[in-house]
Amino acid sequence: MNAKKIHVGNYVKNAVKQSDYSLSDVARKIGVSRQKLNGWLNRDDMYVKDLFTISEAINYDLVKFFCIPEDNEQETKVILHIEVEKNKINDVLKIIKDKQLYNILKKE
Repeated sequence: MNAKKIHVGNYVKNAVKQSDYSLSDVARKIGVSRQKLNGWLNRDDMYVKDLFTISEAINYDLVKFFCIPEDNEQETKVILHIEVEKNKINDVLKIIKDKQLYNILKKE
């Protein structure tokens, strides 16, 4: 397998620059010092968990850049974020349990 050399830190640094956040903002949001974040970004590799953490901080999927799409058809998975008033949680959970939500989302 051939792999091209990618400086992950530079890629992440560029993504942060294009976001609405500064490096200081990101460091604060993920709970590390600015110096520690700079250390991560000066490396040519990075832990996947750190990519996910920074992705959440800047609201951008940094990991997808490193995924290779496959030619064969695969089932697509979607993460669905639902905000519900506290007094409606049980109603929503019942709908999900009864698969009514599945049927609603499946309709095209």
